[in-house]
Amino acid sequence: MLQGSAAQFIFCVMVILRKYTILMQAELAKLELASYGINATILDEYLGSIAPHLTLLNGVRLAVADSDELEAGAILDAMTERNSE
Repeated sequence: MLQGSAAQFIFCVMVILRKYTILMQAELAKLELASYGINATILDEYLGSIAPHLTLLNGVRLAVADSDELEAGAILDAMTERNSE
């Protein structure tokens, strides 16, 4: 039986936080969020790895729990700003 944050993650409403053109970008964002204790999932992970050309239109979607949306967005904004310097 799942407990704690894992159970909370499964039974929550998910929101699409970002869309990426490359799977690796989504994976890095997911790892960044995990380092802050925020669970995230990549909805198009398998499609992006098997047939990346099919994700060009909709992108690779990164989703988080709706309760983590604001904090996760701020973390990824800071990550983007840090990496663009």
